Amino acid sequence: MRCLRSFLPVMLALAAVCARAEDDGLFAPRPKAYYELIIASEPFGPMAPEEVAGAEEVLQQDPEKVKEESEKIQLCAMTYTPDGRTAVGLIDNGTNPPGYITLFDGDESNGLTMVLSNLDEEYATFTRDGVMFTLKLGLGLMETITPELLAQRQEEAAIAEEEQAEIERKRPNSLAEQLIAMQMSLPPDVEAPPLPIPIVDTEAFVKEFDPNKERSEPETETEALIQAGVAELNEAVATGETPQEYLKRLVEHRRKEVKRQQEEKAKAQKELDEQLASGTLSEEAEAYIRRRTNIELMKKGVVPLTPVDDLTEEEQAEIDAALLEE
Repeated sequence: MRCLRSFLPVMLALAAVCARAEDDGLFAPRPKAYYELIIASEPFGPMAPEEVAGAEEVLQQDPEKVKEESEKIQLCAMTYTPDGRTAVGLIDNGTNPPGYITLFDGDESNGLTMVLSNLDEEYATFTRDGVMFTLKLGLGLMETITPELLAQRQEEAAIAEEEQAEIERKRPNSLAEQLIAMQMSLPPDVEAPPLPIPIVDTEAFVKEFDPNKERSEPETETEALIQAGVAELNEAVATGETPQEYLKRLVEHRRKEVKRQQEEKAKAQKELDEQLASGTLSEEAEAYIRRRTNIELMKKGVVPLTPVDDLTEEEQAEIDAALLEE
């Protein structure tokens, strides 16, 4: 029986009806390893997390008693009332003679209490003689939805909705943005794979591109770079440059930057090797030279030879000041 969203005055008529019913690919691909850095960096937004089985509290009840009590109630109709409440029409066969009644959340009749109801999902939860059960309109007994379980699921749904919204804010929404992400998601000293820039008209290339799309605050340097690239794309299109022209310019700029990074690192590595070649320095002296070599690279905006995760405030200030001068 389908949900009847009518006004309350027809509830008894519907219950009577219910009683009668009771009697009756574009270029040659490179090896997968070539693209692993891109895959690992998730340029199109974070992967949706795998669902983990929750620890939902299961109401411990005797199935036979649940079945016995639920079969005494026939859910007939559900509707919204003018004051916004959900009215549930039912037949209570647990009384003699059977009762044709309408209940709201929290109402009690002949020992039967309606705990909660959900018109959108078309179910209601009842309790009688210590037994709780949930009925679905037109289908009968279903999993028992307790207030605690309902609250838990609503909380989980809200969290999932927030996480999905965050994923959507970070996900590129056009082909042009996806290609920008492919370029900008790699470290600046790593050569990016060739971009499959399609030769199509501008309108098709930026289809679904929304420059006013709400975007989350970048949490990483990579996200900040991608958003900066999208902002540049927006400016380029506004000044008459096609997305293809902008991307070709981006690719050329990045190619030059990769070359600069690699040359600076090679030069620094050579100088470091020369300083350590004698083998007469103490471990502390060698560690200091390696650290200063990396800091000097970072002052030039170059990826260090080895990660430096413990910069002092003075060292960070030194690097920031040098970058501002460039």
